Amino acid sequence: MNIPHNKIVRIAIHVLFWLCAWFFFFFYYKRYSEVNIYTFVASLINLAVAIATVYTFNYYLIPKILLKNQRKKFIAFAFVAIVMFFYIQLLLTLFLVVQLLYDEHRLFPEIIDVMMLFFNMFFVVFIAIAIKFYKRWSEKDYREQKVQREKVEAELQMLKTQINPHFLFNTLNSIYVLAMKKSEQTANTVMKLSDILDYILYRVNTHKINISNEIRIIDNYIELEKIRFTDRVNLNFTTNIQSKDIQIPPMLIIPFVENAFKHGVTKSMDKSWIKISIDEADQMLNIVVSNSKSQNPAKSKTGGIGLLNVKKRLDLLYNNSYGLDIFEKSNHYDVFLSIPIN
Repeated sequence: MNIPHNKIVRIAIHVLFWLCAWFFFFFYYKRYSEVNIYTFVASLINLAVAIATVYTFNYYLIPKILLKNQRKKFIAFAFVAIVMFFYIQLLLTLFLVVQLLYDEHRLFPEIIDVMMLFFNMFFVVFIAIAIKFYKRWSEKDYREQKVQREKVEAELQMLKTQINPHFLFNTLNSIYVLAMKKSEQTANTVMKLSDILDYILYRVNTHKINISNEIRIIDNYIELEKIRFTDRVNLNFTTNIQSKDIQIPPMLIIPFVENAFKHGVTKSMDKSWIKISIDEADQMLNIVVSNSKSQNPAKSKTGGIGLLNVKKRLDLLYNNSYGLDIFEKSNHYDVFLSIPIN
């Protein structure tokens, strides 16, 4: 019969604790007395009563009464248990005192100090119960954190699944335009789309990716959009990354680029411009996306499904440690995003 490893560890911890408790009782009694059978018996009496008290509280009174919000019942039962176990301790100690007198042994003063008997035993009991409470609190806190992490992970996954079709829809529009024109660039564009699909379907499910992968996909997406809009857009994309191991959540920057094309190029028949920069500075990754604004009288909203989801993801991933500012001016939009590298 194989005993689980965690159960063996648990038993070992209990044995170690009670061994330490016995040493505490034993050295208390031997201060004014020689080491003999009575010293051992006196310490074992304290140990036995302490063990019975602790397990009664930790495995019955606390979990079955106190933690079920039966506080009055717990107080009553706890009082009875304390009185009963202390009475048992006194009774056993009295028998030991009688035996010491019968055998004409010198009484050591600790054995007849009732207050110290009570204090010593319940000092050990209090420590054992406190350890159990701390263990319960730690396990509860761990479970709550685990549930919270799972909730955040589920929400992040949901947001990413919402971003992916939105991003893919825009990309397929570019392929559709080329196919309608029967362009020679269609094959190369399909290859870029294949790389993007590989990124969306397989790479995006990881928690973080190298910044170079996100930059590559942005490059591919820009090339597809440039084919779609030909000479209608003047685009400037720059990067200044010194560290090669920067990791960021996937699909974090691309929605801002999509948004720039959507509001800066798609809705305008005039010459448009987009400027994108990704820079590393002071342990922060700074992303700036600016685009010209359509002069169409119809009011266009900044954002969209992709951008709204990115904001939610940023809140979940970085809490208050990131910066996001979006400005709408008379003739252009500016997005400033800063996220911690580590």
